[in-house]
Amino acid sequence: MSDEEITYTTVSFHKSSDLQNRERADETQGPREAGHGESSVPWQLIAIPLGILCSILLVTVAVLVTHIFQYVQEKHELQKTLNNLHQNTSIMQNDKYLKEETLKNKSIDYDALKLDQQTLRTLNRCYQETKFVLDCKRHRGKHVEGHWFCCGIKCYFIMGNKHWDECEQTCRDCSLSLLTIDDDDELKFLQLQIKPNNYWIGLSYDTRRSKWQWIDNSPSKLDLNTVKLNHNTGRCAFLSRTRLDNDNCNQLYPCICEKRLDKFPGSYCSKS
Repeated sequence: MSDEEITYTTVSFHKSSDLQNRERADETQGPREAGHGESSVPWQLIAIPLGILCSILLVTVAVLVTHIFQYVQEKHELQKTLNNLHQNTSIMQNDKYLKEETLKNKSIDYDALKLDQQTLRTLNRCYQETKFVLDCKRHRGKHVEGHWFCCGIKCYFIMGNKHWDECEQTCRDCSLSLLTIDDDDELKFLQLQIKPNNYWIGLSYDTRRSKWQWIDNSPSKLDLNTVKLNHNTGRCAFLSRTRLDNDNCNQLYPCICEKRLDKFPGSYCSKS
Protein backbone atom coordinates (compact mmCIF):
# COMPACT_ATOMS: atom_id res chain seq x y z
CA MET A 1 0.00 0.00 0.00
CA SER A 2 1.32 3.36 -0.92
CA ASP A 3 1.34 6.59 1.10
CA GLU A 4 -1.57 8.08 -0.81
CA GLU A 5 -3.85 5.15 -0.07
CA ILE A 6 -3.14 5.40 3.63
CA THR A 7 -3.99 9.06 3.69
CA TYR A 8 -7.33 8.55 2.00
CA THR A 9 -8.29 5.81 4.30
CA THR A 10 -7.59 8.01 7.26
CA VAL A 11 -9.67 10.87 5.87
CA SER A 12 -12.52 8.56 5.07
CA PHE A 13 -12.49 7.23 8.55
CA HIS A 14 -12.64 10.66 10.01
CA LYS A 15 -15.56 11.62 7.78
CA SER A 16 -17.47 8.52 8.60
CA SER A 17 -16.79 9.15 12.28
CA ASP A 18 -18.07 12.73 11.97
CA LEU A 19 -21.24 11.52 10.28
CA GLN A 20 -21.87 8.99 13.02
CA ASN A 21 -21.33 11.62 15.71
CA ARG A 22 -23.76 14.02 14.02
CA GLU A 23 -26.38 11.32 13.68
CA ARG A 24 -26.05 10.50 17.35
CA ALA A 25 -26.27 14.18 18.27
CA ASP A 26 -29.43 14.55 16.21
CA GLU A 27 -30.94 11.48 17.86
CA THR A 28 -30.07 12.87 21.28
CA GLN A 29 -31.52 16.40 20.61
CA GLY A 30 -34.62 15.11 18.87
CA PRO A 31 -36.29 13.63 21.94
CA ARG A 32 -35.47 16.78 24.02
CA GLU A 33 -37.12 19.09 21.50
CA ALA A 34 -40.05 16.75 21.27
CA GLY A 35 -40.35 16.71 25.05
CA HIS A 36 -40.17 20.53 25.15
CA GLY A 37 -42.99 20.77 22.60
CA GLU A 38 -45.10 18.31 24.47
CA SER A 39 -44.69 20.21 27.83
CA SER A 40 -45.97 23.58 26.39
CA VAL A 41 -49.40 22.21 25.38
CA PRO A 42 -50.96 21.73 28.96
CA TRP A 43 -50.31 25.41 29.92
CA GLN A 44 -52.31 26.59 26.97
CA LEU A 45 -55.12 24.23 27.88
CA ILE A 46 -55.18 25.69 31.46
CA ALA A 47 -54.95 29.37 30.45
CA ILE A 48 -58.06 29.27 28.22
CA PRO A 49 -60.47 27.97 30.92
CA LEU A 50 -58.97 30.41 33.42
CA GLY A 51 -59.65 33.31 31.07
CA ILE A 52 -63.20 32.12 30.51
CA LEU A 53 -63.72 31.74 34.28
CA CYS A 54 -62.39 35.24 34.94
CA SER A 55 -64.72 36.64 32.29
CA ILE A 56 -67.69 34.85 33.88
CA LEU A 57 -66.72 36.23 37.32
CA LEU A 58 -66.43 39.75 35.96
CA VAL A 59 -69.83 39.49 34.32
CA THR A 60 -71.33 38.05 37.54
CA VAL A 61 -69.82 40.87 39.65
CA ALA A 62 -71.11 43.47 37.19
CA VAL A 63 -74.60 41.95 37.30
CA LEU A 64 -74.54 41.85 41.13
CA VAL A 65 -73.37 45.46 41.35
CA THR A 66 -76.14 46.50 38.96
CA HIS A 67 -78.78 44.66 41.00
CA ILE A 68 -77.45 46.13 44.26
CA PHE A 69 -77.55 49.63 42.81
CA GLN A 70 -81.12 49.09 41.57
CA TYR A 71 -82.11 47.73 45.00
CA VAL A 72 -80.66 50.77 46.77
CA GLN A 73 -82.51 53.09 44.40
CA GLU A 74 -85.78 51.20 44.84
CA LYS A 75 -85.36 51.25 48.62
CA HIS A 76 -84.69 54.99 48.53
CA GLU A 77 -87.77 55.59 46.41
CA LEU A 78 -89.87 53.38 48.68
CA GLN A 79 -88.63 55.23 51.77
CA LYS A 80 -89.41 58.54 50.09
CA THR A 81 -92.91 57.33 49.27
CA LEU A 82 -93.46 56.17 52.86
CA ASN A 83 -92.27 59.55 54.18
CA ASN A 84 -94.67 61.34 51.86
CA LEU A 85 -97.51 59.09 53.00
CA HIS A 86 -96.63 59.74 56.64
CA GLN A 87 -96.50 63.47 56.00
CA ASN A 88 -99.84 63.39 54.21
CA THR A 89 -101.33 61.39 57.08
CA SER A 90 -100.02 63.94 59.60
CA ILE A 91 -101.48 66.79 57.53
CA MET A 92 -104.83 65.01 57.38
CA GLN A 93 -104.80 64.45 61.13
CA ASN A 94 -103.94 68.11 61.72
CA ASP A 95 -106.72 69.18 59.39
CA LYS A 96 -109.13 66.91 61.24
CA TYR A 97 -108.01 68.32 64.59
CA LEU A 98 -108.38 71.90 63.31
CA LYS A 99 -111.86 71.16 61.99
CA GLU A 100 -112.86 69.63 65.32
CA GLU A 101 -111.45 72.63 67.21
CA THR A 102 -113.24 75.01 64.85
CA LEU A 103 -116.49 73.14 65.33
CA LYS A 104 -115.98 73.17 69.09
CA ASN A 105 -115.24 76.91 69.08
CA LYS A 106 -118.32 77.58 66.97
CA SER A 107 -120.39 75.59 69.43
CA ILE A 108 -118.93 77.61 72.31
CA ASP A 109 -119.57 80.86 70.43
CA TYR A 110 -123.13 79.77 69.79
CA ASP A 111 -123.68 79.03 73.50
CA ALA A 112 -122.10 82.37 74.40
CA LEU A 113 -124.37 84.13 71.91
CA LYS A 114 -127.43 82.52 73.47
CA LEU A 115 -126.22 83.62 76.91
CA ASP A 116 -125.61 87.15 75.60
CA GLN A 117 -129.13 87.27 74.21
CA GLN A 118 -130.53 86.16 77.54
CA THR A 119 -128.33 88.71 79.27
CA LEU A 120 -129.51 91.49 76.97
CA ARG A 121 -133.14 90.61 77.68
CA THR A 122 -132.46 90.69 81.41
CA LEU A 123 -130.48 93.91 81.11
CA ASN A 124 -133.30 95.60 79.25
CA ARG A 125 -135.81 94.51 81.86
CA CYS A 126 -133.66 95.69 84.77
CA TYR A 127 -132.79 99.03 83.14
CA GLN A 128 -136.40 99.73 82.28
CA GLU A 129 -137.63 99.13 85.81
CA THR A 130 -135.24 100.09 88.59
CA LYS A 131 -137.43 100.04 91.70
CA PHE A 132 -138.05 96.50 92.93
CA VAL A 133 -139.16 94.55 95.94
CA LEU A 134 -136.81 91.65 96.61
CA ASP A 135 -138.57 88.54 97.85
CA CYS A 136 -136.16 87.06 100.38
CA LYS A 137 -137.66 83.81 101.65
CA ARG A 138 -134.82 83.32 104.13
CA HIS A 139 -135.28 86.80 105.61
CA ARG A 140 -138.10 85.86 107.99
CA GLY A 141 -140.62 86.01 105.20
CA LYS A 142 -140.14 89.73 104.73
CA HIS A 143 -139.70 91.66 101.52
CA VAL A 144 -136.71 93.92 101.06
CA GLU A 145 -137.18 97.06 99.01
CA GLY A 146 -134.43 98.44 96.88
CA HIS A 147 -133.29 99.44 93.42
CA TRP A 148 -131.72 97.29 90.71
CA PHE A 149 -129.31 98.42 88.04
CA CYS A 150 -127.05 96.34 85.84
CA CYS A 151 -123.78 96.57 83.96
CA GLY A 152 -122.51 93.79 81.72
CA ILE A 153 -122.93 90.46 83.44
CA LYS A 154 -123.57 91.85 86.93
CA CYS A 155 -126.63 93.39 88.55
CA TYR A 156 -126.61 95.46 91.71
CA PHE A 157 -129.28 95.83 94.39
CA ILE A 158 -129.20 98.86 96.71
CA MET A 159 -131.17 98.59 99.94
CA GLY A 160 -131.74 100.87 102.95
CA ASN A 161 -129.50 101.82 105.88
CA LYS A 162 -128.04 99.00 107.94
CA HIS A 163 -124.94 98.07 109.91
CA TRP A 164 -122.23 96.35 107.86
CA ASP A 165 -122.97 92.94 109.42
CA GLU A 166 -126.69 93.38 108.75
CA CYS A 167 -125.96 94.26 105.13
CA GLU A 168 -123.85 91.14 104.72
CA GLN A 169 -126.56 88.96 106.30
CA THR A 170 -129.44 90.48 104.33
CA CYS A 171 -127.63 90.06 101.01
CA ARG A 172 -126.94 86.44 101.83
CA ASP A 173 -130.56 85.81 102.89
CA CYS A 174 -131.70 87.11 99.51
CA SER A 175 -129.27 84.80 97.63
CA LEU A 176 -127.04 87.78 96.87
CA SER A 177 -123.64 88.83 98.13
CA LEU A 178 -122.24 92.09 99.40
CA LEU A 179 -120.55 93.96 96.56
CA THR A 180 -117.11 92.91 95.32
CA ILE A 181 -115.55 95.42 92.90
CA ASP A 182 -113.69 93.53 90.20
CA ASP A 183 -111.55 96.31 88.71
CA ASP A 184 -111.10 100.08 88.24
CA ASP A 185 -113.65 100.19 85.42
CA GLU A 186 -116.39 98.77 87.64
CA LEU A 187 -115.40 101.20 90.41
CA LYS A 188 -115.80 104.21 88.09
CA PHE A 189 -119.11 102.89 86.75
CA LEU A 190 -120.56 102.44 90.25
CA GLN A 191 -119.47 105.89 91.36
CA LEU A 192 -121.45 107.36 88.44
CA GLN A 193 -124.58 105.38 89.36
CA ILE A 194 -124.85 105.93 93.11
CA LYS A 195 -126.19 108.99 94.90
CA PRO A 196 -124.07 111.24 97.12
CA ASN A 197 -123.90 108.87 100.07
CA ASN A 198 -121.72 106.16 101.61
CA TYR A 199 -122.55 102.54 100.76
CA TRP A 200 -121.34 99.46 102.56
CA ILE A 201 -119.48 97.02 100.27
CA GLY A 202 -118.00 93.56 100.80
CA LEU A 203 -114.53 94.70 101.84
CA SER A 204 -113.34 94.41 105.43
CA TYR A 205 -110.15 94.14 107.48
CA ASP A 206 -109.20 90.62 108.60
CA THR A 207 -107.51 90.98 111.99
CA ARG A 208 -106.20 87.40 111.91
CA ARG A 209 -104.44 87.89 108.58
CA SER A 210 -103.78 91.59 109.16
CA LYS A 211 -104.96 92.63 105.70
CA TRP A 212 -107.96 93.95 103.80
CA GLN A 213 -109.84 91.32 101.82
CA TRP A 214 -113.06 90.91 99.91
CA ILE A 215 -115.92 88.93 101.33
CA ASP A 216 -115.56 85.14 100.92
CA ASN A 217 -112.04 85.83 99.54
CA SER A 218 -113.57 86.76 96.18
CA PRO A 219 -110.96 87.54 93.52
CA SER A 220 -110.54 91.15 92.40
CA LYS A 221 -108.15 93.06 90.14
CA LEU A 222 -108.72 96.28 92.00
CA ASP A 223 -105.41 97.53 93.38
CA LEU A 224 -106.05 98.20 97.07
CA ASN A 225 -102.53 99.55 97.47
CA THR A 226 -103.64 102.76 95.77
CA VAL A 227 -106.51 103.14 98.28
CA LYS A 228 -105.68 104.69 101.64
CA LEU A 229 -107.52 102.50 104.14
CA ASN A 230 -106.68 102.77 107.82
CA HIS A 231 -108.08 99.88 109.86
CA ASN A 232 -107.56 101.86 113.07
CA THR A 233 -110.50 104.11 112.14
CA GLY A 234 -112.75 101.20 111.20
CA ARG A 235 -112.58 97.72 109.76
CA CYS A 236 -115.38 97.99 107.18
CA ALA A 237 -115.05 99.66 103.79
CA PHE A 238 -117.64 101.86 102.07
CA LEU A 239 -118.02 103.35 98.61
CA SER A 240 -118.93 106.93 97.79
CA ARG A 241 -119.06 108.96 94.58
CA THR A 242 -115.57 110.31 95.26
CA ARG A 243 -113.62 107.65 97.12
CA LEU A 244 -113.26 104.18 98.56
CA ASP A 245 -112.81 104.52 102.34
CA ASN A 246 -113.43 102.75 105.64
CA ASP A 247 -115.40 103.44 108.81
CA ASN A 248 -116.71 101.85 111.98
CA CYS A 249 -118.82 98.80 111.09
CA ASN A 250 -121.68 99.96 113.37
CA GLN A 251 -122.41 103.00 111.22
CA LEU A 252 -125.72 102.99 109.33
CA TYR A 253 -125.17 103.12 105.56
CA PRO A 254 -127.13 101.77 102.58
CA CYS A 255 -125.93 98.37 101.28
CA ILE A 256 -124.93 97.37 97.76
CA CYS A 257 -125.54 93.71 96.98
CA GLU A 258 -124.69 92.01 93.69
CA LYS A 259 -125.47 88.93 91.62
CA ARG A 260 -124.23 87.69 88.26
CA LEU A 261 -126.90 87.34 85.61
CA ASP A 262 -125.82 83.80 84.71
CA LYS A 263 -126.51 82.75 88.31
CA PHE A 264 -130.14 83.88 88.38
CA PRO A 265 -132.31 80.74 88.62
CA GLY A 266 -135.39 82.85 87.87
CA SER A 267 -136.76 86.27 88.39
CA TYR A 268 -136.09 87.59 91.88
CA CYS A 269 -137.79 90.86 91.13
CA SER A 270 -141.35 92.01 91.36
CA LYS A 271 -142.33 95.52 90.56
CA SER A 272 -143.15 97.65 93.59
